[in-house]
Amino acid sequence: MNESLLDIEVLALRCRSEQSRTYISEAILCYRAGAYRATIVSVWIAVIFDLVDKIRELSLAGEAKAIPIWTRYEKYIQQINDGNTQGIQAALEFERELIHICKNDLQFFDQQQMVDLQRLREDRHRCAHPSFQQIGEPYRPSAEQARLHLTNAVSHVLAQPPVQGKAQLARLLALISSNYFPQDHAQAVTQLRASALERASDALVTGFVDMAIFQYFDDKSPLYWKPQARYALNAVIEIHRPQAEARVGKQLNRVLKDATDSELASAAALVTGIHSYWGMLLQPGRDKLKQFIQNSPNAVVLPGLPTLLMTPELAPLVVEKVETFNIDDLSAAINSFGLKGTAKERTLQLISKVRSYDSANDALNRLLLPIFNEFTKNDFIRLIRLPTTHGADLIGANAYTVVLKRIQQTSLFDTEEFNILLEENNSTWIIRQ
Repeated sequence: MNESLLDIEVLALRCRSEQSRTYISEAILCYRAGAYRATIVSVWIAVIFDLVDKIRELSLAGEAKAIPIWTRYEKYIQQINDGNTQGIQAALEFERELIHICKNDLQFFDQQQMVDLQRLREDRHRCAHPSFQQIGEPYRPSAEQARLHLTNAVSHVLAQPPVQGKAQLARLLALISSNYFPQDHAQAVTQLRASALERASDALVTGFVDMAIFQYFDDKSPLYWKPQARYALNAVIEIHRPQAEARVGKQLNRVLKDATDSELASAAALVTGIHSYWGMLLQPGRDKLKQFIQNSPNAVVLPGLPTLLMTPELAPLVVEKVETFNIDDLSAAINSFGLKGTAKERTLQLISKVRSYDSANDALNRLLLPIFNEFTKNDFIRLIRLPTTHGADLIGANAYTVVLKRIQQTSLFDTEEFNILLEENNSTWIIRQ
């Protein structure tokens, strides 16, 4: 009992406002005293007061759907104050329908939350109306029932901000589409935890995932093709993993299935930017990504190469693709998109074909030197032998001199070994200059 009560006390701290905490405190006092019927009645009162307050706040903020609801409520209160009995009947009817109004008109709750609140209302009636029971047998709710209603009231209502579903999504869209939304996972998680997603309903999580994915493809959206969409999706998966991960997986498969040829590059960028995306994809989605790598023009595939390489099932296809690159493709992959070790083999192949000092300088400066540290001793031996084995016109090119001197400065070769290698390939004089 004490442990459960402590949990309830802590839960009450999640209430959004001081007023909400005041509403629920009476119910907690009743629970502490073992008065479970009074607990449930007090919880219902707290929920009604809090929902009315939320409608008032939305109305004052200019929310179109909240304004007529609040106007209606004010009318009933004025009638009561004027002694008009019709106002009492109307206010009672308003209270009976309030959770339905808040779900259907203001989108405060999802369906499961609505079921929980309907159970609270039913139990409240059983606790507050003796005529609902057989004579001499008052309803006796258990401690577990009372505790469940307390928990649901706080998590579904009192802890939530007064923002209807569509308005919440609009605000979240403005947040993640901003140029200042962080493109860093940890920071993105922090940003979304400070938003309505921290205590979001399943419906809001689902709506957020759908919005982020489909706004990414809408050329009229502020999120159109922005990398922030990927960071936002990864962040919401971390915050609400079971719900968000399942929804993201479902929508990623749909994105790949429906993507046109012109959209496939953007679809692939979004999909492969999601952590553990491969496990979310069904076979048709996986096959389409493979076809994208194999059949797309090199320039289209270039931006995604480093990410695609991190997926073991796709890495061999990426290596095959790199083997088709010309010097401009490979230079872009290395210098603009961060391709490193995988570029070594194609770099040596292209250098082996140079037939002038200019082309040698171009290949060495744009391809080899930017990834110099990726090369092993055996790679450098192959390079130095290229003039002999492939007729590469390297000897005499300024960049080749730079490369040889950098190799000499490493600890890969001892002096005698290096000199012998140069001598065997007519390059000794370069180092002696």
